[in-house]
Amino acid sequence: MHNALLISEVLSCIIDHLVENTARHSVGRPAADTDGAGRQALAVLARTCRAFSEPALDGVWRRLHSLKPFLLCLPIKAPESLDDIAVDAAVLPFDEEEWNIVLRYASRVQELTVEYDEISVKILQSLWFRTTLLLPNLRSLHWMYVDRTSFAPIRLLLNPSLVHLDVRVDDGAHTSFLAFLESYHTLCPNLKSLGLHHSPRVPEVTAAISRAIPRSPNLETLRCNGIDEGALIHVIQSRCLQEFRSSLLNYQPANLSRLAAYGTPEHPPFENLRILELHIEDLSSVIPYLKSEHQPFEAVSFDFRTVATPEVFHEFFTALSSATRRKSLRRIKLNTRLTAAEHGTPTQPVNFPVLSPLMTLNLRRFCISIRNPVSLSDDEIVRLVQAWPKLEMLDLNENRGWHCPTSVQIPTPKGLVLLLARCPELHGLGLPLDATNIPSLSEAESLIRNTAVTRLSIAVANSPIQEPVTSVAHFLHKHLPSLMAVRVCLPIAARRKDYYWIWKRVDNEIRQITGCPSSPQYDAYDVDMMLPS
Repeated sequence: MHNALLISEVLSCIIDHLVENTARHSVGRPAADTDGAGRQALAVLARTCRAFSEPALDGVWRRLHSLKPFLLCLPIKAPESLDDIAVDAAVLPFDEEEWNIVLRYASRVQELTVEYDEISVKILQSLWFRTTLLLPNLRSLHWMYVDRTSFAPIRLLLNPSLVHLDVRVDDGAHTSFLAFLESYHTLCPNLKSLGLHHSPRVPEVTAAISRAIPRSPNLETLRCNGIDEGALIHVIQSRCLQEFRSSLLNYQPANLSRLAAYGTPEHPPFENLRILELHIEDLSSVIPYLKSEHQPFEAVSFDFRTVATPEVFHEFFTALSSATRRKSLRRIKLNTRLTAAEHGTPTQPVNFPVLSPLMTLNLRRFCISIRNPVSLSDDEIVRLVQAWPKLEMLDLNENRGWHCPTSVQIPTPKGLVLLLARCPELHGLGLPLDATNIPSLSEAESLIRNTAVTRLSIAVANSPIQEPVTSVAHFLHKHLPSLMAVRVCLPIAARRKDYYWIWKRVDNEIRQITGCPSSPQYDAYDVDMMLPS
């Protein structure tokens, strides 16, 4: 054994790295457990020698996606594997010997996800009359369950050690969930992060959640939806909150704008907020919240329904782009959600003068998927990103199709190359591209390369191209040598489907050059893009 492994800090770093591989998937999206490799490596490490046993066991049990592993520890109840545990199987209460075995490992658990997991619920139900906490050191709990009648067992997991609690329930207003909302703050007084997700179609639950939010005044992160005015005013005036994600579609734009007045010049709305993500009706309704120059925003994301005018976008970008935010704001994301009927409605383009206020910022990510065409010439897109030398991701309406007026300007391959030169850290790119002609480049321009971009997304509905495609494919491969595929997105409103097929041939040419498998006629992403939002 290497002497370095006897240093506790080195061993801790190795175990932490293996624990990272026990992560599974985004919470709220059921899928098969994919953490086998990290957990198996930790188990092997625990059996290697006595010096590794305890810290490795801590790593094995630190993050669980179910309570089923406890059954594997019991000599009598233990099944061959987790897959052998029947959903309808009864879980008998643990006797004293079994309970002591469970406690030997339970204190190691710091993060638990119970996601549509009836066995975990049955295990908890078997512990109703135990006075000792099952997971005394639990710090993070994700509870996703559709059967609201099984919600009550969550109380057995709530304790003062919890700092992160994320709960998702179905549409019901069962008394056990309402009781949880009335008492969670007393059982978990040290919460820093809270997520309460439900359907806003149940007014009783919305009212209960709105009453529950102010009961944890020291929250730093809040995720919720459909809260009432009282709860929203509490959030607006909070000086602790650093991250707020919510759907506020229950507010009319005028009412939402009005509530910004609950901030003051000394304490503006969202005073210390760093991350703001909202689903709203109209983009203009959040502009009053952004006019203070003092919020240290790092990332903002707005999903809105009403098509905005260029004047609204300019006012929004101007409010967002104060000089004091140059050092903080790094990510902007905008998305317009439309029905299928609205997709075909002509809109005014967003051009360089509209976007120019953003040049005061130093963005890392700028992603917009809006109904308005984005009109940028080669020179204009280069001027825009020149202020963002550390840009990592740029998405300009990659999955939108417009009925473009002739005045709309679209970047050409030369603009793409100059963009790559200005943003050497770029690794994600989606935009319309006019590839009807392959330009002549200077000697310096012909040497520009980006090896980080592996997939280029093209808004094909507004990306003119003509045969032959070989020259386009070789041009892209030359300047993006790591490019493995061209993702072509065809929105439902797109009229020029001929561009789609030509860009598909570019994709296949790129795949032949790089040795990647040919793409199908439609890939899964394309089909999604052809459906209405």
